[in-house]
Amino acid sequence: MGIFVQIKDVTVSFEKQKVFDRLNLDLEEKVAYALIGKSGSGKSTLLNLIAGFLKPDQGIITIKGLTLSQPRKETSFLFQELGLFPWQTVREAIAMPLKIKGWKDYDQVVEDMIKEIGLNGHGHKYPNELSGGERQRVALARTLVEKPDLLLMDEPTSALDAMTKEVLQKLILKEQKKQKGTLLFVTHDIEEAMILGQSILMINDEGGISSLENAYYGIKNPREQLGFYDACIKIRIALNMEVLG
Repeated sequence: MGIFVQIKDVTVSFEKQKVFDRLNLDLEEKVAYALIGKSGSGKSTLLNLIAGFLKPDQGIITIKGLTLSQPRKETSFLFQELGLFPWQTVREAIAMPLKIKGWKDYDQVVEDMIKEIGLNGHGHKYPNELSGGERQRVALARTLVEKPDLLLMDEPTSALDAMTKEVLQKLILKEQKKQKGTLLFVTHDIEEAMILGQSILMINDEGGISSLENAYYGIKNPREQLGFYDACIKIRIALNMEVLG
């Protein structure tokens, strides 16, 4: 696997406060990365940089060897705020990015995606007729239907109860293995990072990033594996904090 995203000497400041100072980071293609750190450490800022929504003060970002100057059509972003329009049905919401890009024959693609996320028979429903977990699945499907080569997610399960969160985590893991794109997601949940992240990126207090390869990625029922929670504790200690945010 080669380098897919390269961040070189990137500096970003807000109101004269540096978030990143000459940051260097490489992301390999077809790898799932979890990004964790304290609240305000720059997790969402990093996502916005890689998405092309935010330009660095200094340094360059390249994706597939090309300098990033604006958002790419091959990148999909799942925001914390799902952005589902109340007047769009499930079917219309999932089809929207395909229509925008000029697809003519997408009905079967949309129906297949609805089945894939376990909402068969719900295509005619509106957001207010769905549960929180169902709405989250629709938002995820909308980002995946184009088969992006880079998927960015900002705390995709933060508003869900434990049972619904586990369902969505399994769906994300399944789709990641199926589509085999590069994934970078922000989470405050160390367990989630261990379940969905092949590699775990940790932002420290100085804005630097260290990485940890995850031996539990892709294992069936990882929470039941010996040493899983010990590994979670080690990550918490490495971040030198009590609560992630």
